[in-house]
Amino acid sequence: MVSRKNRPMGVPEASDVFVDEEEGTVKKEDSVEKIVVGGPGWDSDPTNGLTLEEVKTSLAVHGPNEIPVEITPLYVLFLRQYMGFMPFLIEFAAIISLAVQDYVDFAIIAAMLLINGLLGFREEYHAKKSLDELANKIESEVTVLRDGGKAMQLKTTELVPGDVVFLVGGNIVAADIKWLRGDEMSLDTAALTGEPIPRKYPGEHGDVMLSGTTVRAGECYGQVIATGTNTEIGQAQADVMKDKSVKVESVFYRKIMMVVQAVILGSLFLVIAVLLVDGLYYGGFKTSSQETILNALSIMIAAIPVALPLVLQVNMALGAAYLAKHHNAIVTSIPALQDIASMSILCSDKTGTLTTAKMSIMPDSIYPGVGFDSTDVLLFASLCSNPDKKDDPIDRAVLQAFEKDQEGKKKLESMGYEQESIIGFNPEVKRTVGFIKAKDGTKLTIAKGLPAKVLDTSAGGVDSHEIQWKCANADDKKFTKEIDEMGLKLSKDGYKTIAIAVFDGDAREVENPIFRFVGLLPMIDPPREDTAQTISSLHRANISVKMITGDHTNVAIETARLVGLGTNIYPGEDIRNTVSEQQKNEMIWHADGFASVLPSDKRECVMILRNVFGIVTGMTGDGVNDAPALSAAQVGIAVEGATDAAKNAADLILTEPGLSPIYGAVLESRRIFARIKAYVVYRVAASIMLVLTLSLLMFISGCAVDPLLVIILALLNDISMIPVAYDYAEATAKPQLPLASKLVLMSIFFGFVHTGIALLVFYVIDDNDRLDGNFDLSKGPECSTETQGFVWFYLVLATEFMIFSARAQSFFWKSKPSIFLVASVLATALIGSLVSGLAQDLPGSNIGWIWLFNICAFVVVDLLKVWFKGVINDSPGDVIEGDGLMTVEKDASEAKKHMEKKKRYVVHEESVVPLEHRYHKVSVVDEKKGFFGKLFEAVTSHHISHHGFNKKHFKAHPS
Repeated sequence: MVSRKNRPMGVPEASDVFVDEEEGTVKKEDSVEKIVVGGPGWDSDPTNGLTLEEVKTSLAVHGPNEIPVEITPLYVLFLRQYMGFMPFLIEFAAIISLAVQDYVDFAIIAAMLLINGLLGFREEYHAKKSLDELANKIESEVTVLRDGGKAMQLKTTELVPGDVVFLVGGNIVAADIKWLRGDEMSLDTAALTGEPIPRKYPGEHGDVMLSGTTVRAGECYGQVIATGTNTEIGQAQADVMKDKSVKVESVFYRKIMMVVQAVILGSLFLVIAVLLVDGLYYGGFKTSSQETILNALSIMIAAIPVALPLVLQVNMALGAAYLAKHHNAIVTSIPALQDIASMSILCSDKTGTLTTAKMSIMPDSIYPGVGFDSTDVLLFASLCSNPDKKDDPIDRAVLQAFEKDQEGKKKLESMGYEQESIIGFNPEVKRTVGFIKAKDGTKLTIAKGLPAKVLDTSAGGVDSHEIQWKCANADDKKFTKEIDEMGLKLSKDGYKTIAIAVFDGDAREVENPIFRFVGLLPMIDPPREDTAQTISSLHRANISVKMITGDHTNVAIETARLVGLGTNIYPGEDIRNTVSEQQKNEMIWHADGFASVLPSDKRECVMILRNVFGIVTGMTGDGVNDAPALSAAQVGIAVEGATDAAKNAADLILTEPGLSPIYGAVLESRRIFARIKAYVVYRVAASIMLVLTLSLLMFISGCAVDPLLVIILALLNDISMIPVAYDYAEATAKPQLPLASKLVLMSIFFGFVHTGIALLVFYVIDDNDRLDGNFDLSKGPECSTETQGFVWFYLVLATEFMIFSARAQSFFWKSKPSIFLVASVLATALIGSLVSGLAQDLPGSNIGWIWLFNICAFVVVDLLKVWFKGVINDSPGDVIEGDGLMTVEKDASEAKKHMEKKKRYVVHEESVVPLEHRYHKVSVVDEKKGFFGKLFEAVTSHHISHHGFNKKHFKAHPS
């Protein structure tokens, strides 16, 4: 196969240059010189890229553009179930039971460990698979020229050395790429160098843009020269992966585990007290020290909620997978679910989020300048557009409109205009500049962009663009007034306008060139069909939406009116020109949105809402200019089609256009935390109840329940509650704040009240002696097998039934549990009935009484629970049924919108996050540390904000 377009540098195009497909090399006839496709010395054709055969050869030689990821072996995943504070305590109990030669209890404890380990392994394995599937969805794409110059969107993992790629602002450079042609590129190299100041390429640092850097501004074509572990950052990451792996945990999770550990440590003091009272006061050390030790040991086992970390982690992982599958929203780290559930205000971009981003040119409304017609405006606009930017809504709209303009196409053909180069758009300068050559050799420079910046580039201050100019008549007030009035008229009708200007010649060669104003090009971006419904639904969930857009204020107001937002929208300059911080803060708090904003304005809004008002704030964005605001928000949301820079800064990545996936993500996140909070309250309360009840029975009467029964009770509690991870849950109409204090109070309430009722039942029955059989607590250490069976079965039912009250936000009958949870609880209750009847000689009538006592106690506690929630200000309020969007009320008055906004703001003020929780904090844990290393970290660890480091996706960037 002869290659005439891609060849080694310095080798002329001739018939003596061949590609050896078997060896993947290029060589000259009668020469031993060999150059690998895509290797050193290879020079791809900058216009056509590689052929498909050369792509295959390069892939075979260099491999895919990936960094090997350490895969956790299944046996390590299994053994991990037996590591940690709680498993170590159970293992310690097993060793003690073996040491005192109680082989039956040892076997039960060992079985308990094995069953919990197997269940944990199964659930974690499935959760890991779900997260791996999510990781595969978070892959970036890049424009590549292949097979004769065809522009195609490919995953970055498909890049091979020799590929010609097109880079634009917002791209993360996915391989080491040599600059070929285009703009001078401004790259953020902080990920590699730690330097905050962007570097220019080509420039003093050379012309190779390294993998892992982010394009801040500019558009260029470049040749891939290294991929995967052959890149500078790829080799470093591969070395790190060999040595270390990390796990990210939310502060909420760590606080829950601290509460659990505190309960266990408190229980250990009671266990020691039980040991001493039983052994010394009741003579246990004299009669049977083995039994005395086992009595205390069994209470310690009952205090350990060994399945709690598993249920929490599985809940989060399953929730993340559900969001991706059903709501087209991918969380970039599991702790982000906490903030999504807590969000109160969403700052939303307009274009592409509230609107379709499918711009369409309105030819009949084009406003031509003096000496030009509508065809000229569209022609020059198309010459200043890049056909390779297929995802740019403006360039796409311009090129599509020009394709339909037959007169313009004839003029293009007659003049023979050809685009030689282009300086791409960036958010700072707000314009694109194209350099055109006609067939007669004459040159043109065409500008396209924000009208103010096209008329006079110094408007709003001189920027960093290499070309500065004015249009003729730019200083004529009558002329500029006419342009402004036309722009205002179009914007009031909902049109976005861009201006076109032209200079006869190459403006780079002239100082202070004078351009001619060609005209205004109006385009319309209609709201999405579901935007109004989604905003109404978010309002129902007590999330206020503020529009923050770079478009004209009148366009923003008209769009806000169409989608059901308030129209109290200010220009961005009002933020920058406030006379005091208090005035600025109040404006941001009360505004429905801001228009004509700069990237710094977006970040300013987010920071004030988050830090000054203590509101969990979300921010949507898609461009590199949005990344600072996305990173500042507790919930950064990269919308569908976002740049790599935006995705890298985001907590949530949408794979479907519009706001509706955000609404689904909010509801599901609130359900996830409802499940987690319910299970935490239940499991901590159950531990408190079991330890208190068994300890107080020992202190008061000296009666100890058979240790074997207590260990079986702990095992049943753990196994029966696994379905909680799959339980139905209700999404509250209020944000779910991650406050551990209220969970602790609810756990104490359930634990203490159930303990009090249980002791009341036991001692009232003991005094009255009205039950069948031999129930007698007064015999102390000699209490009967039937008495122990009665106490044990009561505790089985009490702890099992408790979940139905703990999981319900209000009264238990208002919240429907899953059939799996109901079946699991009933099966456990029936097993308890059989064990107490057959093994403990408990009469059938007493079993019936225990069921009745527990049902009555359950109802009483549930009624008291609703009252207690009100006392501690934890009332749930309304719940949201289903995931469907609300029906929009047509023609709602501004007065009604204002009243609804006031009601939401009351909820916002109730949802203020305490000062110490106003940062999305996580803990980074080294998975390979030993037990003592982890113990030291638990004692000394500090929590770090995600604003201090790059967010870690499930899967590292391909290179």
